Amino acid sequence: MKFLSKITISLLFSVVIISCKKEDNSSKDPGSNNNAGNNGNFNVNELALLDLVNQVRATGCTCGTTAMPPVAALSWNDQLATAAFNHSVDMATNNFFNHTNLQGKTPGDRITAAGYIWTAYGENIAEGYATEQSVMDGWLHSEGHCKNIMSSNYKEIGVGRSANYWTMDLGSK
Repeated sequence: MKFLSKITISLLFSVVIISCKKEDNSSKDPGSNNNAGNNGNFNVNELALLDLVNQVRATGCTCGTTAMPPVAALSWNDQLATAAFNHSVDMATNNFFNHTNLQGKTPGDRITAAGYIWTAYGENIAEGYATEQSVMDGWLHSEGHCKNIMSSNYKEIGVGRSANYWTMDLGSK
């Protein structure tokens, strides 16, 4: 019965977590970038990321072999960005790359702890990218990441970066 509950919860909340590790780190920088458009201090250009995501969502795209139709634009959410940034800091500080942290906390745990009351969430992580454009290109060339970005289940987004670790949290209330 306990197993059935976990499956039901996962399906109900449409939880999708995906990771991406860039193997060629030759273009990575030490972790600082021009933060024009960064109002929340998440070490990313929020406006650029939101624009990149919403451009793809507005036109639709092909994720792997799946054609994804256009979907509504996302809005930025500082609670999701806080959860994302904190996870990126944790991965960089503790030298791991995973959706579940070393204390066993999942994306849902972290998003909830940041104060976001979700009905659905997803997470993309990446390592080794130097810019917002390069990490978006990486995510869009990965079928699972791309499907997360294109999912109509999500209404809001937040992204955080520490060194070359990136986390994108998507959610709906």
